[in-house]
Amino acid sequence: MMKEQGIYLVARIVTFKDKNLADYGKKQYAVWDKSLNRPWIGISGYEKVKDENGNETGATKTLYYDENWVDPYSQEVWEYNVHIAQELIARGFDEIQFDYIRFPTDGKNMGNAQFRWRSEGMDKESALVSFLRYARANIDAPIGIDIYGANGWYRSGTRTGQDVELLAEYVDVVCPMFYPSHFEQSFLNYAPASERPYRVYYYGTYRNTVIGRNKLIIRPWVQAFYLNVSYDRQYYNENYVRQQVYGVRDSVNRGYMYWNGMCRYDDISPDVDDKKYTGPSYEADAKYKKPALSGGSKAKLHEEQEMNSSTVSSGSDTAAWDTIRNQEERDNNKNKGGFPKLGDIKKLWQAYSES
Repeated sequence: MMKEQGIYLVARIVTFKDKNLADYGKKQYAVWDKSLNRPWIGISGYEKVKDENGNETGATKTLYYDENWVDPYSQEVWEYNVHIAQELIARGFDEIQFDYIRFPTDGKNMGNAQFRWRSEGMDKESALVSFLRYARANIDAPIGIDIYGANGWYRSGTRTGQDVELLAEYVDVVCPMFYPSHFEQSFLNYAPASERPYRVYYYGTYRNTVIGRNKLIIRPWVQAFYLNVSYDRQYYNENYVRQQVYGVRDSVNRGYMYWNGMCRYDDISPDVDDKKYTGPSYEADAKYKKPALSGGSKAKLHEEQEMNSSTVSSGSDTAAWDTIRNQEERDNNKNKGGFPKLGDIKKLWQAYSES
């Protein structure tokens, strides 16, 4: 039914945060706690134990994050996830999206985490690169990955393994989580402060595209949920969500996705299309130059695409995604979504790479 409607299906796989695999067998795939000699789970904090009368007993209870991690260095873990991806493609999904493709980062006991599958000399960045290289060779479909939003500003590979410039060689889509709630609340909070969601997505989308050398599609996750932080308490509403969409649209516009883990969609509105952004952000004003990628400005690129939707200027390091969409529209005008067919994707990407 989805295919009949021209809907493009993305299968999200939670990769290295996997309770079932961590508990499997003799727990050989779990990140290990070298102090306790058992699977590692991040400690979120401690609380004092009280008796039935509310009096403290002197004992302390350890609080854990609800996360069980498997070892990203394990080739068998790689194979497991790639087999899942292959089955999903066989069942009809168009794209594979690896989420939690990183190392664990949260826990007061991070120093106890041991990665037993690590080869000598291998670091976190190389573990993720190796996994995605293996996935690229064995998955006949576009591959996307979810990353921390901070990667739009900082190189955090030594902590998470996520280095966009390195990973860009092996994936087609990168989906940063630029959630304003997840940054320091003072980040990009200059006046007018109400424009912060627009700015985060405007600059983050552009910066991530540049860090990835414009070799891939930056398709951010838009925050369509409320978090109890100071900025959200003051500003979160339907317009907060819409501002983020405008920020993507006015930056490097190659798509976006909404995230609400509770499946609550009250704050999601129709796409902004070509509607002018009416907010006071100076970045949205037409008289200011927009960020330019290698090969020419976005304005020039858009003008070329409008003049001839079936070709892409050879002088522009342009978006492969736009090339694919134009090709698909020519090949099959019935597909309203304009997304690539699996049968064409390898040829299109090969042609783009060779050019």
